[in-house]
Amino acid sequence: MFYLAYFFGMEIVLLSVNKVKNQNLKSLIDEYDKRIRHYIKFSHINISNIKNSKKSPLDHINSEAILIKKEIKKGDLCILLDEKGDLLDSKKFSEFLNKTYNTNYKRIVFIIGGSYGFSESIYLLNFKKISLSKMTFTHQMTKLFFCEQLYRAHTILKNEKYHH
Repeated sequence: MFYLAYFFGMEIVLLSVNKVKNQNLKSLIDEYDKRIRHYIKFSHINISNIKNSKKSPLDHINSEAILIKKEIKKGDLCILLDEKGDLLDSKKFSEFLNKTYNTNYKRIVFIIGGSYGFSESIYLLNFKKISLSKMTFTHQMTKLFFCEQLYRAHTILKNEKYHH
């Protein structure tokens, strides 16, 4: 059962290249953070945004990849939130989480890339990939949508009214 994840120290981490600047979105994300923490340990890691307009997109994503890799710990299950990933509905996502909670991972790290996506060096790590939609969203919207879906998944697992 997924409740064991909380007691045995499993944590979900949302690793993102950029911070949320829009205060309205930040407020909504903060609200879902509070709700999620009712079910499991949850944290955000915002890595430094690479700001150098003279860098090519390739150099940009390679620099981001270095920072992403620094945040990953041995034994993490890493999942890219990526347009090339598997499309899961909310129930399938909750089932995926439930299965993962019954493993030996200490952390599940969901990763949101920057505006140019992920570098080839990240894809070569063969992380699982999940897509939130066939559409493209800003990283700020992706954070909000992911947090809402993470909350929804836990309400599904607990058979609460939030998900209809």
